[in-house]
Amino acid sequence: MHKKTMAIIFTATLLLSSCSVIDKRIEPTILARVENTISSFTKVPTNTPYATNTAFPTLTPPPTYTPKIVLVTATPTETPKYTATITMTPTKTPPPTQTKDPTKTNKTPGYYLVGEEISPGVWRSLGTSDSCYWSITTRTGDIINNHFGMAGGTMYIPESAYQVQLEAECGTWEFTGD
Repeated sequence: MHKKTMAIIFTATLLLSSCSVIDKRIEPTILARVENTISSFTKVPTNTPYATNTAFPTLTPPPTYTPKIVLVTATPTETPKYTATITMTPTKTPPPTQTKDPTKTNKTPGYYLVGEEISPGVWRSLGTSDSCYWSITTRTGDIINNHFGMAGGTMYIPESAYQVQLEAECGTWEFTGD
């Protein structure tokens, strides 16, 4: 037995023997209680002076993997029901406006390159002066046609012309056709 256990039993016995007043019938009950208390103690292992190693470490087996099989089955579904779609009523788009050819728009006094700034064809003066001057020249500056006199007349610009000069007294010029 342990030293603690022995000390408890000795103390209990000593107490029992010193109590002369206590009835002899109580003695067995006290001893039973002391023995129950002693048996409930757990033994504490004693420390060893050196580390104890096991000869072979215990190995834990690696986990085993079970493949997860997923079964795919066809599930019939309802055909979706479509609701009517509200569509906008198309609006009438106005027809595109004809963009005037910039070479055929009205011309004011100045110098114009034929085919790039002024179109070949017939042009009419809207002026009222009696000292209107215009000229049509080639690339080298030779005069193909010119006029000095009353405004309000027409001039013809050929496709072979290079440049047209319009003076202020002639007023505005408008294209009348090819």
